[in-house]
Formats: sequence, structure tokens, C-alpha cells
Amino acid sequence: MIPMSSQIFCSHYAPYTHPPATHLCYEVYRNEVLVDSGHLANSGDHAERIFLGERFHHSWRPCTIKWYISWSPCDHCMEILLNTFLPANPDIRLFIFFAKRFHHTSSNNIRELRRRGVRIYVMTSPDFRHCWEEFVDNNQQPFEPWNNLRSNNTKAHQWLMDAFQGHV
Repeated sequence: MIPMSSQIFCSHYAPYTHPPATHLCYEVYRNEVLVDSGHLANSGDHAERIFLGERFHHSWRPCTIKWYISWSPCDHCMEILLNTFLPANPDIRLFIFFAKRFHHTSSNNIRELRRRGVRIYVMTSPDFRHCWEEFVDNNQQPFEPWNNLRSNNTKAHQWLMDAFQGHV
């Protein structure tokens, strides 16, 4: 895997940025052993759909997939997960960690993903640090959390909890 640049990571994952693309870092585990990892971005298609269409290998099943996404998934990507990917792959455990809330993310789809066993979280400082260490060409520099990371996490987490409970 070619690491992503620290500038790309910061410009896409930092809470105060509004990049036009979604970046997705992923890890795939089989029997708790890492079998694949990498990162990708929108390039003519959504990052989630690129992973599902080009990166996912059926030979990994059963497995656990962890996505660290710069934006929460859009409704179209969540509908693909709900209507196609999850029904075809009941032996997959999917964890989605997102850095920022995409304002067109449907709380109904978030709730349905959760009901189907997908675990969805707002990225915290340890998650950003993990991505920094595993996916970024960081020149051995430690991850420095952004100043407004805590307030962004609090707002995004409250939105996520409200979505889970049907209050959004």
C-alpha cells in the first residue's frame, strides 16, 4: 500500500474542512488476523462503492471490515449496503468510523444499518491516531489532534445517538 500524504489526510479528515471527495481507509480481518488494508478516495464513484466493487474479495469471508471514512456515508451508499452487500454477505461484520457528518446522511438508513448489525461510530482521537500511524506517510511525526476535534466529536456523536433513537 502506498501511504496517503499527511496533507491529504488532514485536508479530508480534519473536522473544519469540507473537501468534495470522501477518503476511506480500510482494514479487513479474518479470524482476528489482518488480511488486507489500504485507502482509497472518490474517483468517478463513491469510495464506499469502489471498495465494495473493486477491493472486496469474496475469499475473505467470513471477515470483519473496518472503514475509517472522512464523511458519513451518503444514502445511496447505505442503500447499497442494506439492499445488496449485507444480504449477500451475512457472514461479514462491518464497522464504520466516520470523521464528519455528511449533512445528507439519512437517520433512517443509519438506524437500519445498526439494526442489521453494522456498528457505526464517530472517529475519536485514538481512531485518527490509528489512521495516521497505519495509512499516512507521516515522516514518523506523531498525530496531533485538531483543536476543535472534541467539539466536532460531541456534535457528531449527539447526531448519531439521535439518529439511532429516531429523533433526527
